[in-house]
Amino acid sequence: MHPGMEIFQRWAFFERRELLDRMIHHRADRFDFTVGFTRHNPAFITDGPGGLNGSIKGVGYIHKERFLEETLKKMKERITKKPDMFEAAEFLRNEIYDEKKVDFSMLTSLELAKKHTYENVRAGSDITLLYYMPTSTSYEVRCSAEIYEKGPYYEFPNALHDIFHGKRERWSPAYILRMKEIYDNSAEVMGERIYP
Repeated sequence: MHPGMEIFQRWAFFERRELLDRMIHHRADRFDFTVGFTRHNPAFITDGPGGLNGSIKGVGYIHKERFLEETLKKMKERITKKPDMFEAAEFLRNEIYDEKKVDFSMLTSLELAKKHTYENVRAGSDITLLYYMPTSTSYEVRCSAEIYEKGPYYEFPNALHDIFHGKRERWSPAYILRMKEIYDNSAEVMGERIYP
C-alpha cells in the first residue's frame, strides 16, 4: 500500500476503530464523542450548477464488492432491532470495521438534503473532502463521485445509518467516492500531497 494512503487510513479507520473499542468498553471520554468524531464528518466541497458549495456529511469506508452481500444481510437483520448506541458501536466494530473486508480506495456517504452538493455531483463535479480535527490535524481528500439510488452501494450506507438512527421509511441517495489524491493539511506540513 502507498505510504500516504496508509497514513490517512491509520487516522480515518484504525484510530476510529480504537474509539469504537473505548465506547464498547465504556471508556470513551468527552474528547472521543466530540473531537474524535470529526474523523467521520468532513466538509464536502463541490462546484457546479448549485454553486461553489461546502456541506458537512458523515463519511466512512465501504466493503469490497465481494463482501457486500454478506454484510448487507447482517446489516438488514440489525436494522430490525431498536437503536442502541453501544450495541450499534459493537456491530460497527465487529462487522463494518473488519479491515480484511474494507475497500480502502473508496468512501461512502449519504445525501440527506438533495440540494447543492447533489446538484453539483449530478452535473459531474468531483468532491474534495476537507477533514479537520482540532487542534491541528487536517486532511484534504480529492475524489471522483458517483450517486447511487439502487443496488449494494446504495444499500450499504443507508443500512448503516439506520442501525444507529432507526429505520426510515425512505432511503437517501448514496455517494461512492473514489480517492484520487490525499493532502496532509495539518499545521506541521501545510498542504503536502501524500497520495499518490
